[in-house]
Amino acid sequence: MLLDRIDNFDIFRPKMDSSKEVLHAIATFQGDISPSFPYVNAELGGWDYDQTNQVLLLKLSDGKWITLHPNKIAIRGARDMEEAQALLAWVQGQINDIYARRETITPRYVSQAGLKIMEILKLLPMTNCKACGYPTCMAYAAALREGEIRLEDCPPLWEEKYREKREKLEAYLKSYGWRALDEF
Repeated sequence: MLLDRIDNFDIFRPKMDSSKEVLHAIATFQGDISPSFPYVNAELGGWDYDQTNQVLLLKLSDGKWITLHPNKIAIRGARDMEEAQALLAWVQGQINDIYARRETITPRYVSQAGLKIMEILKLLPMTNCKACGYPTCMAYAAALREGEIRLEDCPPLWEEKYREKREKLEAYLKSYGWRALDEF
């Protein structure tokens, strides 16, 4: 087991604005979990992976973020102490499970943060039909890059005449490990 023990877990309100209704937390431990990062990135679709500095940022739904460092885990945006503890337990379990299966996983060294909105936009139908709930295809492309929506939320993209664009878009998103936030 790569991460078997957390030595310290501090939960606190953000120092810049202690009136916020969210909590942050930092867990520290002795072992180095960075060997798991390329595999965790591949499995969980890391938002940003800095291989040089060994930092992996995971973007979750509802404004939650988990940042993995070699000897600590930072959690941002938990609603309460129970959720902070649950997020830590979840990510610890994911790290251990994924690392145990690493020989069956192709490591990923790129991240969703590398996705370009303009590249996504070029592969959309460009109808500005608003069927996705956004006023323009540009707004949809930005939300898609952030993982806030799914490809299925653009009905025209599923029309036969846009099949080639859709397939290219799916391949482009996949090359960066893209996932919608609700897929965790």
